[in-house]
Amino acid sequence: MKSAKIQLFLGLFLLLILIPVGCAKTSNSIAQTGQSEANLTSITLPQALTNGKPTLAEFGRGTCIPCKEMKPILENLAVEYQGRLNVSIVSVDIYRDLTNYYKVTAIPTQIGFDSNGKEVFRHVGFWPKEQIIAQLSTLGIN
Repeated sequence: MKSAKIQLFLGLFLLLILIPVGCAKTSNSIAQTGQSEANLTSITLPQALTNGKPTLAEFGRGTCIPCKEMKPILENLAVEYQGRLNVSIVSVDIYRDLTNYYKVTAIPTQIGFDSNGKEVFRHVGFWPKEQIIAQLSTLGIN
């Protein structure tokens, strides 16, 4: 019985050590692209809407499956359109007032804003990158 408890303890101990290592590897691979979740959320939506660049904002939650599927697409767009487009992820849990202000009722919701901060388009659900790129032309981005 004592041996089983020791094995269980060692197993849990190793698991606690290996999980952070795996997460660090994931973070490093994202960092190599020049983007991370922190970069996509570091500029607040109000700041993005007043800096003179068009903005693609996604309202979502980190646990939502379509939101998780959108994250790498948004990270890629942030790198590809760096300097020409703000790309921001807005957590509906943290920014409830902003979520209510933009009348977001389902997640993920992507909203495109022109360089003056005016809403130009809105999409709800998973959105393939090719379709987003096609829509960016309405913001003056080619």
